[in-house]
Amino acid sequence: MGMVMDEGFLHLVGIFLISGVKFLVGLGWAIAFVENDWMGFFVASMGGIFGSFIWIFMGHWIQSKWIQFQRDRFEKKTIASGLERGEFVVKKFSKKNRKLVKLKRWGGVYLLVFLAPLIISIPVGCLILSTMESNRFRILGLMSISVLMWGVFVYTIVPLFS
Repeated sequence: MGMVMDEGFLHLVGIFLISGVKFLVGLGWAIAFVENDWMGFFVASMGGIFGSFIWIFMGHWIQSKWIQFQRDRFEKKTIASGLERGEFVVKKFSKKNRKLVKLKRWGGVYLLVFLAPLIISIPVGCLILSTMESNRFRILGLMSISVLMWGVFVYTIVPLFS
């Protein structure tokens, strides 16, 4: 016995979930498929904020697992090549680290918070932000403000071009 769901409800769930990953796509979907602009804005914005919450607070766990994976992989390579662990010096300043330092000096947390929901993507922005800023609640607040501001901006700009 399957439960029949309303197509509009499935659109709202999809908008909510997509907005947590790529906010611009969620907003576009909300504008295209939701007749009530307030409902579309609300669902897309809440999806973006919820996605920020998930990626900020789960990002630490994801990063620790990724670091452990990289460390295990590095140890397997050194064992396979017959080198001892002390013979290698791990690079401390990689290209990624240099780009992060350059980004932090140029615009810092505020530039990344501004760009993340629309241009970069919420997961990538939150993961980078969690390496730059230790206060996760501050990151969540800034990301929430940014998501709401981008939502208002897009919802006010789109009717001008219709």
